Amino acid sequence: MMASTPLDRLEQVRKHLQEHQLDCVALVPGFNLRYIAGIDFMMLERPIILFIPADASKSPVLVIPELEANNWRHNASFEAQLFPWSDEAGPDDAMRQAAQTLPGVRTLGVEHLRMRVLEADLINRFMPGIRVLKAETVLNPLRLHKGELEMASHRKAVQVCEASLEEVVSSLTMGESERQICNRLTSALLKNGGESTPIEALVLSGSNSGSPHGRSGERQVVAGDLLLFDFVTTVNGYYADITRTFVVDREPDERIQTVFNAVKAANAAGRAAVRPGVTCQDVDRAARRVLANAGFGPHFTHRTGHGLGLDVHEEPSIVEGNEMRLEEGMVFTIEPGCYIEGWGGVRIEDNVAVTRAGCECLTTFDRELRIIGGKKRG
Repeated sequence: MMASTPLDRLEQVRKHLQEHQLDCVALVPGFNLRYIAGIDFMMLERPIILFIPADASKSPVLVIPELEANNWRHNASFEAQLFPWSDEAGPDDAMRQAAQTLPGVRTLGVEHLRMRVLEADLINRFMPGIRVLKAETVLNPLRLHKGELEMASHRKAVQVCEASLEEVVSSLTMGESERQICNRLTSALLKNGGESTPIEALVLSGSNSGSPHGRSGERQVVAGDLLLFDFVTTVNGYYADITRTFVVDREPDERIQTVFNAVKAANAAGRAAVRPGVTCQDVDRAARRVLANAGFGPHFTHRTGHGLGLDVHEEPSIVEGNEMRLEEGMVFTIEPGCYIEGWGGVRIEDNVAVTRAGCECLTTFDRELRIIGGKKRG
């Protein structure tokens, strides 16, 4: 299992760099920098680049705005050779000096989904001839296994989500719009202890629920609607990501009940398949098979799940073709869905952790089809 302290994480980075024959990795503000160095910077117009050489005898090197330098000195988990730069001078001279301290670097790993042209241009200009490679093979395994403190944060985030969802659906009134319900949910998450809502909640009603990644709008909920909630929050930076689907103020008709039952069974099959040694694609297949057998295969249009951690979408990806084997400490979603254009959709999303014995489901919110609303607004 991955070491849990930042100093141990620095050693792990260097070990992985050596295993993948990379001389150095360059990190920009984001989840990996926060995880490894224990400090969080915003990605702004001022470039920040941390270089970690594979050679443990060489100090990490940091190009950083002058106004952020003391933040690093006081809060980072390890020391680095700093090259601060001012707004007046700009980062060029600092980057030039930093590059001169890394003469043996021939191969450099970068975060290809995060590094901007801004940082890439600095590297290309002041480290000419260097071979730049994707660093995901080095970085992805670092956050794959959660320790006890990380798991505690995941569990707390789930508790905040579930309490907030219950608060909102228990007080739903007819005539509220998706946007109004979404705003109430966001307020409840913050009030109940969520530290952020970095991704806007999805509250989708009626036929809008048939879009897997729709957007809450001005449509007002009416009796008989499907009402889908998909939302996140973080605690200590760690995510919970939950989806539940309800029916509004009316007994569900046969079609709603049939679709809902199929999705609920697919969710259960996916969770039941989770245990150490099983591949990610095996879990995807277990959930997908249920919906296919029920005749809804073509309406399940996304992967069964995605990893959770400091990022809402990280490894492991629970999808066909991913032969990664599950291991203790991995945390991810199980979220099969059925989406029928012009009619609506159902998704049930749980958060699970792989344990030594099998699977722990972090989410406990009821998965039965529940009738909500009925009160008139005003």
